[in-house]
Amino acid sequence: MATKKFILTDDYQPSEESLLRLAALSKLKDEEIDRSDIPEYSDEEWEQMRLWAIEKRKQQQKKQMFSLRLQASTIKWWKSFGVGYTGIMARLLEEAKKHPEWIKLCL
Repeated sequence: MATKKFILTDDYQPSEESLLRLAALSKLKDEEIDRSDIPEYSDEEWEQMRLWAIEKRKQQQKKQMFSLRLQASTIKWWKSFGVGYTGIMARLLEEAKKHPEWIKLCL
């Protein structure tokens, strides 16, 4: 089976198929799980992966403070999303980098 990578967002809703698969997996005992396709890692390899993950996390956390002037109604609208609205704004801006056509609509 191929590995899939995706980013969970606050509004993520797993499909019915995913929920059924997770429910079935949760009923398996440890000894019933086929781990034959999972390689054995040495302590040194685990340590390398741990250090890589720590470094990756540090890179993702390097954020700068940024100030922006917006109309009061726009700020009120964003705040209506509740706790985490600035994270939503940040993800939207990150996504906009991948879609230059979005920016062209605003020029």
